[in-house]
Amino acid sequence: MRVVSAKQMAEIEKASDKCGVTYSMLMNNAGRGLGNEIEKLTKNKKSSGIVFLCGSGNNGGDCFVAARYLKEAGFNVSVALIYSMPKTQISQSEFDKMNGVPVYEDIDEIKKIILDSRIVVDGIFGTGFHGNLDNLSLQLLNLNDDALKIAVDIPSGGNSTKGSVCDGCFHADYTVTFGFKKIGMTQYPLKEYCGKVILVDIGIPDECKSTDYLSAEEIDEQTISGVLKPRKPDSHKGTYGTLLCITGSGCMPGASIMSGEAALRCGCGIVKLCSAEKNIAPIASRIPEIVFVKMDTDKDGFYTENNYEKITQTASGADAVLIGCGLGVTNETQNLVKKIITTADCPVILDADGINCICGCIDIIKEANTKIILTPHPAEMARLLQCRTSEIQADRLKICSEFTDNYKNTVLVLKGAGTIISVNGKMYINNTGNAGMSCGGSGDVLSGMIASFAAQGTDPLYAAVMGVNMHGKAGDTAAQKYSMNYMLPSDIIKELPQIFLNIK
Repeated sequence: MRVVSAKQMAEIEKASDKCGVTYSMLMNNAGRGLGNEIEKLTKNKKSSGIVFLCGSGNNGGDCFVAARYLKEAGFNVSVALIYSMPKTQISQSEFDKMNGVPVYEDIDEIKKIILDSRIVVDGIFGTGFHGNLDNLSLQLLNLNDDALKIAVDIPSGGNSTKGSVCDGCFHADYTVTFGFKKIGMTQYPLKEYCGKVILVDIGIPDECKSTDYLSAEEIDEQTISGVLKPRKPDSHKGTYGTLLCITGSGCMPGASIMSGEAALRCGCGIVKLCSAEKNIAPIASRIPEIVFVKMDTDKDGFYTENNYEKITQTASGADAVLIGCGLGVTNETQNLVKKIITTADCPVILDADGINCICGCIDIIKEANTKIILTPHPAEMARLLQCRTSEIQADRLKICSEFTDNYKNTVLVLKGAGTIISVNGKMYINNTGNAGMSCGGSGDVLSGMIASFAAQGTDPLYAAVMGVNMHGKAGDTAAQKYSMNYMLPSDIIKELPQIFLNIK
C-alpha cells in the first residue's frame, strides 16, 4: 500500500484539480467520506453529541461538509471555530452551506460543548502542520478524554512526513485520512497518536497519483505475494542456496544458533557456520543440520585475521554471506570484515558487530562488488553516521533516503517500530511486530531470515522486505500465544511454520 508525504499529497491534489477533479470536489468527497465513517463509528446512535473542532484551513472545510451531511441524517452535531472564520474560499463555501448546524466561537462555550459531547472530531490542523501547538489548541484538543476521539486526515500536532509529535498532540482513537495514508503515520510516536487509521477514497484520478519524489510503500500481502517461488519436485539442497555465516565468537555462540536456525527454517539449502572449536559440539547438538568451518581465535575467543583465506575459500561457493551476530569488535575482526566486504562476489548481510566493525570507515561499502544489506538498529545507525540516536529517530525516513542515495549498492534495513527498508529512492515500511520482540537475539533471527532468502536467490531488496515482514508476523503470533512479557526471540522461530503456511 502506497504512503505519501505532505509534499507528495499536495502535488497529487494539484494534479487532480488540473484533471477536472477539483479541490472543491476533493473536499466534498473527503467530507462525505468522513461523515460516513463517523456514522459507522456511532453505530447510528443519532443522539450522540458530535463536535467538530475546525481550523481556518481546508481541514475545517472537510469538517463542514461532514457536519452538514450528519445533520441532514439526523445527528446531533455542532461546529467549533477555533480560529474564527475559514480563510480559504472553498472552506468558506462549505461553511455557508451548513444550514441549521450550531456554530460556536466563544472559547468558554466551546469548552462546554467539548465536555458535553460523546464524539470529538479534530479538524484544526492538516498534513502541512509543523512546529508547536499554541495555547488555544493545547487547551482544547485533549479536554475530554472520555469522548471518542476522531482525527481528520492527521491528528493536530503530528508531522505527517517525519512521524514526530509535539506536546499536546491530539490523541485519536481513529484517524480518517484521505486519498493515501501519510508516511508519518507509519512511524512512532505519531502512529500511536493516530489510533486506528481509516483510509477514504476521495476520487483522485489514477493518472494524477504519480509524483517526482520518494516512492514509499507500506508492506502488505500484495507486496510479498509471489516473492517465494514454489519448490520443484526435482530440486535438491543446492537448488536453495548456500549461506556462509561469519557470526558468533567463543563467548557468544547464541547469536550463531539463532541466526543459523532461522536461516535453515526459512528454506536455505546449506548453512555453513564459522565457529570457534569449543562451540561446535553445543551448536551441533541444537542444530545438527549446520556445516561447520572451524575458526582460530584469540585468547578471548574472537576470530583472528589469519582465518581470512579459509573464509575466502568457503565463501567462493556461497550464494550469500552473513557477517555479524555476536562476532565481536577487535582490530582483527574489523580487518576481516573489511576484507570480506571488498572481495565477496555474492550478497553480504551486515548485522550487529558486522556493522560495528565498519564504524569510522563506512565508505568501505562503496568498494564492494555486490549488494550489501545493512540491518542496523537506531543506535548502530547513529554509530555509522557518527551522530546521536535521537537524530536518527527524529526523521528516520530522511536518514534512510539520504543514506541509500549516497550508498547506491546498499539495501538499508533501519530496525525499530515501523522498520524501514530503503534502496535507491524506494522505501518499504513494515507494520508487523510488537514490543515483545524488544529482546536481545531478535535481530539475530531477522538477519538469519534475510540472509536465507538472499542465499536462495531472492533479490536483496525483497529478501529484506520478506524477512522483516515475516519476522514481525511471527513475533505477533508469539505474543498472542505467550504474551509480550514472556516471549523470547527463539519463540519467533517456532512460529514461522504458520507464517509460511499462510503465504500465498
